[in-house]
Amino acid sequence: MKFLSFFYRARKSVLLILPFLLLGSYALHEASARSAGITGQSGIGCGGYGCHGTQSTATVISISTDATQIVAGQTYIFRLSVANPAEHAAGCDISADNGATLRTDSTGLYVDYSDGELTHRMPNPFANASGKAGDSAVWLFKYIAPTKVGTAHIYVAVNAVNDDTYADAGDHWNLAVDTLTVVVASVAKNANSTADISVFPNPSTTGRFTIVSTGMTGPASIAVTDPVGKVVLQESLTLGNESMFDLSALPSGTYFLSIRARDGQSIIRKIVINR
Repeated sequence: MKFLSFFYRARKSVLLILPFLLLGSYALHEASARSAGITGQSGIGCGGYGCHGTQSTATVISISTDATQIVAGQTYIFRLSVANPAEHAAGCDISADNGATLRTDSTGLYVDYSDGELTHRMPNPFANASGKAGDSAVWLFKYIAPTKVGTAHIYVAVNAVNDDTYADAGDHWNLAVDTLTVVVASVAKNANSTADISVFPNPSTTGRFTIVSTGMTGPASIAVTDPVGKVVLQESLTLGNESMFDLSALPSGTYFLSIRARDGQSIIRKIVINR
């Protein structure tokens, strides 16, 4: 009887301890593979401390903007893309120096206000313009240029992951730095703070859009790219009047319209086809 009583108490103890062991195992697993991003890595990368494999040049980073120059104090839309043919998704950490400010553009990033850096909310799957599996992850973010002129930088650390929920040797990270020259507004080419472009209807249910310009006149060129950077339309137009362009042959999705005037002014707009 004493043996049975001991056995019962021992069995009960094991049952009480088991959930904590399982919880500990789960916690370790979660610690090794965070779905949300972390900051403080943009200059050093994602390696070490049990995090995301090794650095690899196969993880290709592209940082771009359609602006021809960066004017002190002005806001610009930048595009970050990450590609790696062996992986399925990516995360990022973005920082800026010299007093520049980073803000989100509703593309799965958030600001860590403790250090002003941007990072991902969830891994961004590699996809193409129609949302199907592709070879790149893309984010847009806002860059508010420093108020002082000179050289500034955007620092980026990314990790391309195999999406197996583990931070292991199957993931490959990389680093990039975009060097910018910030100029004062008075020497910017025909800088005009009243210049604006309206695109309607947006979203469009047909894929046809109309452009109306304010403060920008004369010959200009337009380029439309999909979220992975492929140019899907290029043509010339005359600003100052309503101009139409037709994307009806393209699938539903988000695209980016860049309008560049002959005097160097450039404006980018997000447009959506939603049938």
